[in-house]
Order: sequence, then C-alpha cells, then structure tokens
Amino acid sequence: MLAYFMRHWRGDQNIAQSLLVNGVLPYFALGTVSLLVYVLTFRPTYLMWVAALFFAWLVWGVVGTTRSAIRTLRSGASITSKILAVIALALVVAVLVETASQVMAVARFITLYRDV
Repeated sequence: MLAYFMRHWRGDQNIAQSLLVNGVLPYFALGTVSLLVYVLTFRPTYLMWVAALFFAWLVWGVVGTTRSAIRTLRSGASITSKILAVIALALVVAVLVETASQVMAVARFITLYRDV
C-alpha cells in the first residue's frame, strides 16, 4: 500500500490513473463525505477531521498528478496521453483555485459568526 502512495507521489503512475483514480474520484468522494458530515452531524470537530483528511489528500494528489503530467509531457508518450496531461494540469489549477476560494469563504463565515 505504501508503495502505491509513493509511486503516485513520485509521479511514476500513468497520467490516466493519477488523474482519475487518485484525483477526480477522491475529490468527489471527500466532497460528498464532508457535505454528509455537515448535514447529518452539525459537529464542527467532525468537519475539521474531514477537512484535515481533504487537505492531506489535496497535497498528495496535486503533487503526484503534477509530477505525472510533467513526466508524460517530457516523455515520448502518445498524443492522447499528452492531451490528458495538459487537461490534468488545468484541473490541478482549477482545484487549487476552488479550494482557496472555499477556504476564504469558510474564513469569512467563521469571522462573521465568531462574535455572535
């Protein structure tokens, strides 16, 4: 199991696996879990644990996918793989921008209701 995580972290996995299995699927799974935790429990401590898990995955996923995409673009891979690598890099940027936006929204929410 550790070898799998390390292969992704180093960018040794092919771009399709890196993007879809380690990127898109966990992103939506963690988003769904965080929404369910928020709706069903209303406990900030649970949501903080899910957020910590999300940010740990985010770092691992972004680094591995970026390295895999760069490796694919530098190699003699097929044009399809290179197009997927460019799409992966664009999605990495989009996820980072969206995450930063969500973090700022949560920070504003906490600041707004902190004094209530």
